Amino acid sequence: MKEILVIAPFDLTDAQIVKMENSLKELPYQFRFMETLLPYEKNLDAISPSTSAIVSRGGLGEFLRSHTSIPFIKIPVTPYDLLRSITSVYNKGYQRIQVMFFAGIFNDMDFIECDFGALQIKIESYRDQDYAKEHIKQLSKRKTVDAIIGDRFATDAGSKAGIPSFLVKSGEEALVFAVEQAIETLNIQLEEEAKTKELDSILQVVPQAVINVDANDNIKMFNEQAKHIFPELKEALPEFNYTDIFKSEELQDQLKARTIQRNILTPINNQQMLVTTTPIFSNDMYVGAIQVFERLADFQKLEMKIRKEVYKKGLTAKHTFADIVCENKEMKRLVSEAAAFSRSEGSVLIYGETGTGKELFAQSIHNASDRHAQPFVSLNCGALNENLLESELFGYEDGAFTGAIKGGRAGLFEMAHEGTLFLDEINEMPRSFQIKLLRVLQENEVRRVGGTKNIPINVRIICATNQPMDELISHGTFKEDLYYRISTLTLDLLPLRNRKEDIIPLATVFLNKEMERENRFLKINDAKSALRPLLSMRWDGNARELQNFMKRLVITYQESVITADGVHLLLNKAKKSGEVTIPISTSFKEMESHLWAQLYSQFNGTKEEFCNHYKISQTTLWRKLSVQK
Repeated sequence: MKEILVIAPFDLTDAQIVKMENSLKELPYQFRFMETLLPYEKNLDAISPSTSAIVSRGGLGEFLRSHTSIPFIKIPVTPYDLLRSITSVYNKGYQRIQVMFFAGIFNDMDFIECDFGALQIKIESYRDQDYAKEHIKQLSKRKTVDAIIGDRFATDAGSKAGIPSFLVKSGEEALVFAVEQAIETLNIQLEEEAKTKELDSILQVVPQAVINVDANDNIKMFNEQAKHIFPELKEALPEFNYTDIFKSEELQDQLKARTIQRNILTPINNQQMLVTTTPIFSNDMYVGAIQVFERLADFQKLEMKIRKEVYKKGLTAKHTFADIVCENKEMKRLVSEAAAFSRSEGSVLIYGETGTGKELFAQSIHNASDRHAQPFVSLNCGALNENLLESELFGYEDGAFTGAIKGGRAGLFEMAHEGTLFLDEINEMPRSFQIKLLRVLQENEVRRVGGTKNIPINVRIICATNQPMDELISHGTFKEDLYYRISTLTLDLLPLRNRKEDIIPLATVFLNKEMERENRFLKINDAKSALRPLLSMRWDGNARELQNFMKRLVITYQESVITADGVHLLLNKAKKSGEVTIPISTSFKEMESHLWAQLYSQFNGTKEEFCNHYKISQTTLWRKLSVQK
């Protein structure tokens, strides 16, 4: 338990000591009082390992202050203490009174010093004991004073010189005040110790090496990781200066800059380090800095760990250009163009209606690129709000928000490092988040939600949109500068209705897949002939809608051999029943657009009949259908 030691040249009553002890009962401190007449040096023996504050006064107090690092609190001598002593001495018949104190023990000299006829009071302070002894001897020789009032040293010297001398005792209120000041000092000390321990605990669990310096660049704190990287720190004391340990001028310049510098690649002790320097300011005044050191090799190991986790989660591209089924010349040209894109590092923007194969192209580009052995990560931007987008793409630290996974989580940008990030339906991304995404793409670094550290990333971006971007930009829903950042290379995929020669080859592929999935074999003698009725459909849902139809055919077809009549019958059933096939999408506007297109296709393009049936105007029909185009 911490101890408050009171060393004073006067005694206390038992009642006063008990009162002091009672005042500390609810606090983690104990009280010890010692009346001393010993030489100054002898009082040092009274200090124990538990002594946390010293309360004293006069020359003894100044001696203890200068010879220990323990907080010192001065017992004041109040005017009332001095008046009580003067009154007592005057009542004893002494009229010429000399008051002598060690400098600083009594500061209200003008308040007391006076000359009232027979009563004469002179006050003098001293710092040098030899001077005080000589001065008192001279007073004795000249017989200019009747008595001396003062501290222990002055009264001892006066008695030896033959002058009646009287010790001024500090009153109980002065001692209580000093003890209260000691308690307040220890409370502040406890708070600082708690903060220091808390900070030290944080530093010790941080995987990076961390060093903290004060305003004069003296080293205050460092963690164990710092000792491993910089062995010189093992012998460093808190008063060691930064330059005593870190001889690198490059490091010193980073500290002197007094600005935040993140992930500066710096050679240190034959190692490549990422160094982040953060200055600390209080009321616009520089009070210190924190430097964080991370071995580049350790950072690369972390990257490898993340990469392995990515592969475990299956974040890989499964498709190649060989999986793109097409006979259409324009579509073949697009495949060749996309293959050329794969040899580049430029960002790619793919436009196409839902179901045209945007992600199929994105995966194929990735697998044909130099990044094919690295992660392929995809995200549908239309499926998440801004907060979820931020936490998914950027990741988050432990406790960043309610429900956050303990320990935090790496974002998709980190997971896709050295690989490809595919952002589908980027047209649905909130404009406010577009600003954050643009900054990441410009700086090539990401900061987790709730984090303070910027993480370098190397990611190729492929984006997809199902709406024309020029229209979104003109309406102010998409940032033009972000568009230019993501559209270095562009692809405009054809809808299935504009490449009818691909319908039957695609349907054949889907038929074989669905038969295998459903474990049902249907014979087809001539696919081109049997599946020809499919050419009469618009397929506004594109390949996705066609695949859904082929799945239904495999499940519900009544015969064992697929014929044109059977396919035609199944198509007519769908039309007659008013069945509408809508590709599932996270965009309700897009689903609504496909719904109107499907309903309209059932009326063979007759606007009047369609509008009369659904009781809408042709203007409304045109507006609903134009959303998709």
